[in-house]
Amino acid sequence: MKILRASVIKKSEWGKTRNPDEWKCTRLQVLRRDEYTCTYCRLACQKFMQVNHIGAEDNHSLDNLETVCRACHSVLHLGISAMKGVLTVFECKPEVTNMAAIVCITRSLVAKKMSWSEIARRIADEFALPHGKIYNDIHSIAFANRMLKCIKPPEFRGYLPPGLAIMFHETEDWNAYSESEWQWQILPGAHYNKTSLKEKTID
Repeated sequence: MKILRASVIKKSEWGKTRNPDEWKCTRLQVLRRDEYTCTYCRLACQKFMQVNHIGAEDNHSLDNLETVCRACHSVLHLGISAMKGVLTVFECKPEVTNMAAIVCITRSLVAKKMSWSEIARRIADEFALPHGKIYNDIHSIAFANRMLKCIKPPEFRGYLPPGLAIMFHETEDWNAYSESEWQWQILPGAHYNKTSLKEKTID
């Protein structure tokens, strides 16, 4: 299981086009290879899984691609997610290094239909540094911009520094799917694989 770190991808990779038919075929290959299981949180779900480029966005070789759930994918693109209001940054306890733990616990709280204010409180209680700062979206975007400036060739990603973590926020329903379905993939049959952080069915 890979460690999930909040990241941004360098500007030169933004907006690269791809052949839709070829990408559809490649994407399906990756999903099948990974058994529709997120590389990071180990959620297995047949619907709404995505494929992420590890390095260059125009390198569609299978070893540059990984299956990710929608929540973990948003962590890998912190800047865009912060601009959409989906994620913000906070000062975390020193032992917090894997953002997949935050993904899993947030998903379980969404499944219990908790309010987003209560979810934020619980995530802060579990992961935040006592008396540490919890940043708003503007400050979180500023962190993402600083991360972009720190990317040195030949690297493609910049990472959130140690001591900082991410917190999710409410998103809208999409195409008649509720937030819990399309964003969190709380769907019939969804479960964590045996090597996951949380070995249980989503409920």
